[in-house]
Amino acid sequence: MKPFLSIIHFWAICCLLTFSASANPLHLLDAQSQKKIQYTISPNDGSTHYLEPLKMSVQNLANENLQILVSNGDICIPSDAQVQNIVITEQELITLKPKEKKEIALKGMCIEQSDRASGLNVLYTLKKNNDQKLLQLTQFLESKKLQTSAAQYAVWALVDSGDINNIFAADTAEENSLKRFMAQLTGRTFSVTNKNDYRTNYYAPPKERVGGNFEYSFTQTKDVQIAMFDANGILVRELFNQKNVAPGPHKLNFEYDSSVYTDDVYFFKLIVNNQVMVNRKWDVKAMRDSFKKKWQESQGQ
Repeated sequence: MKPFLSIIHFWAICCLLTFSASANPLHLLDAQSQKKIQYTISPNDGSTHYLEPLKMSVQNLANENLQILVSNGDICIPSDAQVQNIVITEQELITLKPKEKKEIALKGMCIEQSDRASGLNVLYTLKKNNDQKLLQLTQFLESKKLQTSAAQYAVWALVDSGDINNIFAADTAEENSLKRFMAQLTGRTFSVTNKNDYRTNYYAPPKERVGGNFEYSFTQTKDVQIAMFDANGILVRELFNQKNVAPGPHKLNFEYDSSVYTDDVYFFKLIVNNQVMVNRKWDVKAMRDSFKKKWQESQGQ
């Protein structure tokens, strides 16, 4: 029996060595330079610039199993310079059989607040990140599983040298955790949120209330957000955030302060488990003009 057991033991070691060799991950760019894969990265129109903004198609060109790595902190550069760059905020490890092709949604955040959200004809090129502070932040976000609007505010505060007091969230613990980390990372200070400052406090009441609702039915428990975006598709404010919304029909209300946010056009998105289910455009100027006209007519003017 001993020789038989030795053969089994030897076979197990060989299998383990074979698997380890084939499972040794290659960074996407290294695999591309070795002509083992080809890839494209394009906008993910079903999400937002701070959740899963990109989708990647990657194909194994080799006759071997591959594990392909997209690293936390990698930067995605768009073909249109007016479109925002995206930093990857969660590592992706993709296993590919020979000649296999996969599509993966990539988690990330915008690092150019002044640029517009991506359009249909934009493609992205991946590059490795040399900004150590940005890498520390994205690694912190991944470790805490913070793929949120508040995390996006933190990224903007870092890359634009902005005020970390502008980081705010529905979850106060999340907000304070981000502010503390950013203070340590940047050497800046933060203060307790002013309860009356609508721009920096999720729970500050609007002075001039404008709002609406989404009616939606869920078949399973979902995480739900309603967020407000400007005409360029850039996040302005999260207006509703609730985890574990029960199955069934729901009427989800939202409102904002029109004395603070005064643009002519906004988009309101119902986001369910990171995916945009409804995207509603509001022409605020047309609404104001219509209201003014009705008021004038009621006054006989």
